[in-house]
Amino acid sequence: MSDKKELVDKFDNLCKLAALICMVPRAILVLKEEGQMRLKASFGIGGNSSEDLRDYSFSEAVFNQDGFFQIADTLQDDLFKQHLNVLGKPFIRFYAGAPLLDKQGNKVGAICVSGDQPQYLNAEQKEAILTLAEEVITHLALKKNERELHLQMEQFEELRSLSAISSEIHCILDYSGKVLFINDAVFQLLGYSVSEALGMKIWEVCHKDDLEMVVNFLQDGLKHQKKNFQLDFRVIGKSGIIRLISWSMVIKNERWYTYGRDITESKRVETELLKLSFVASKVNNAIVINDANNHVTWVNAAFEKITGFTLEDLKGRRLGDLISGPKTDVSLIEHARELNRQNQSFTLDILAYRKDKKPIWVSVYNTIVFDEAGKVSAEVEIIIDITDKKLAEQEMLEAKEQALQLSEAKEMFLSVMSHEIRTPLNAILGMTHLLLENDPKPSQMDDLHILKFSGDNLLNIVNDILDFTKMETGNLQLEAIPFSLRMLVNDILNSLQVNVSKKQNTLKLSFGEGIPERLLGDKTRLYQILMNLLGNAIKFTQNGLIELFVTLDVEREQNVVLFFEIKDSGIGIPADKQQYIFESFTQAKSDISRKYGGTGLGLAITKKLLQLYGSEIVVESSEGKGSAFSFHIAFDKIPVSIDANAAAEEIPEVFHHKRILVVDDNEINVLIAKRILNKWGLLTEVAYSGTEAIAKVKNGLFDLVFMDVKMPDMDGFEATSIIRKLEGDYFKTLPIIALTASSLDDEAVKFKESGMNGHLLKPLNPPDFKRLILEFLTV
Repeated sequence: MSDKKELVDKFDNLCKLAALICMVPRAILVLKEEGQMRLKASFGIGGNSSEDLRDYSFSEAVFNQDGFFQIADTLQDDLFKQHLNVLGKPFIRFYAGAPLLDKQGNKVGAICVSGDQPQYLNAEQKEAILTLAEEVITHLALKKNERELHLQMEQFEELRSLSAISSEIHCILDYSGKVLFINDAVFQLLGYSVSEALGMKIWEVCHKDDLEMVVNFLQDGLKHQKKNFQLDFRVIGKSGIIRLISWSMVIKNERWYTYGRDITESKRVETELLKLSFVASKVNNAIVINDANNHVTWVNAAFEKITGFTLEDLKGRRLGDLISGPKTDVSLIEHARELNRQNQSFTLDILAYRKDKKPIWVSVYNTIVFDEAGKVSAEVEIIIDITDKKLAEQEMLEAKEQALQLSEAKEMFLSVMSHEIRTPLNAILGMTHLLLENDPKPSQMDDLHILKFSGDNLLNIVNDILDFTKMETGNLQLEAIPFSLRMLVNDILNSLQVNVSKKQNTLKLSFGEGIPERLLGDKTRLYQILMNLLGNAIKFTQNGLIELFVTLDVEREQNVVLFFEIKDSGIGIPADKQQYIFESFTQAKSDISRKYGGTGLGLAITKKLLQLYGSEIVVESSEGKGSAFSFHIAFDKIPVSIDANAAAEEIPEVFHHKRILVVDDNEINVLIAKRILNKWGLLTEVAYSGTEAIAKVKNGLFDLVFMDVKMPDMDGFEATSIIRKLEGDYFKTLPIIALTASSLDDEAVKFKESGMNGHLLKPLNPPDFKRLILEFLTV
């Protein structure tokens, strides 16, 4: 049972006793709390009683009397005869009671009885009610005393607990210095258990060199009737350890109440700081020492030299307030102060101002020093003048910005040149291709082959330069598309047979077992690598053998690692030149370009392409005995879902009755595209502008659109975006392929954003042209 419930039960019993003594059905006990009468106990009153305890109620009337109060007949009383509880339930006709007076004579409540019939209490009954009122006061006083005693016990136990867990020594000594009480900290600091320490005298552990000083200090204080003492002296622990303790002592009733705090470490730190301050005064970097409130207490000579401020300028102030200026980033200072408030060190570079208002850049390294209690005792800041460094960084940033602008200008120039060169090349190579396939006269064949060879050679040179530039600027990215490696290498070898025959060479392929039929990777870049290496091998070999080896090196669940090696029996590379052959525009010998041709970019591009694959090329060669180039490349395997959607076998019938729209403002490009497409049986229409293309797409159902991206009135990106916004699924799903002569990689983003499905690079390569059409018409 709780104390509160126990007290209520006692008061209920007193109410019952009052009702029995007075021979009435009801009794209540009320207490005055916060200016209002509150019911605390009762007898004979249910939870729905209408007993009114507000102003002018019966209990309030009893409370306001100095002695016993009684109304024999309420209907005869001018104050209560109209009261609701008199006229209605509970029909109070008799009411009496006594106020509750505490020991100071203050009224704290009332005990009251009431009945349904007029009644007058005799002297004994009145005395009994007054006695019960005193009993209530007695119970209240006892309960108050119990609470106060309990609170004191709790406080005593808290003090004992605090003493028990404290890391400082708390002890009580008699007048002779004998230990009467001591806490557990004595074991942590001195190695004595509490039981060992009890009964010892403090003089037994005091360091002998400090003993005389301690005795004289205490005697002098007692002589002058001091009650409080503060002194530091060394004590010796059980194991012989010496600790410096700061003692606070109070003498009362011939007892010494003592508190001892270990300051050994803080004293050591203080000594170290004195040494450090001596060193700090001699170094070139500025050093500032602040107190726990971030106010400057000391600076070295280097600080005055760097900033022009003296200690007198700074003392008692905050460093950040003094060195701030018009262009100082105040948010950095506020952030540093917030870290300080969280007891965290910081490092920052900030534009500050000297005393003469000259701006300087400084680097500030802040370190917080804690005392043995874990509180901040000081802050040390090392300040370095980094003005020269910041100026150099600014110059570097400006140089970088200029370099970036030059790089962008270079890329734009190359893009424009790419477009301007590829556009006429598209006409040259396209017309050459058409002429070769239209049964030319035998006398024209050599001329056409020379024309095609020259055009292809020029295109290769342009591609090499553009690819190399993109790799130099980091703009070349590998694609991941399904392809057949066996088909790719066979196509490469077939395309090289003419050059092989001209040099009376033999070209062989060794294709290893276990290589997956289809892989996921960038076949265009792999084609480029193999073509560069095989082309070089053929170029530098006469009447010899060139071999391509492709073998499975490692097979994993998700991918495979393939080993490629190209061997030839050609002129070889001198040992001292092998490290230079992969550099840009470099040949092994000065006369190589004159004898064999080439830009000197092939191997440089090959090496950079392999680096995109995460691979390195290895060369083994002896002059006059041939060369071997090898490398590894990892390819992902084709998941079943992707392989099931691989390009279908080429079926020319798929082209029948298919309508193609070619959009290009260049009539030669249109002519070449129309002749190639018509030759394959495709129905071709032409639009010479973006506006015309939109109109034709609206009015006719096309199966595929080839859209030139550079046109004067409306470019292909804008035209495609407008088509995609037209209402209807047809306009959303119509395949639109970009025709471009540019090599800028940011156009790839534009292709996607405008809604294009892919792109084809000019000059148009008929096989690539055909494969792309098949890809979209067979979906």
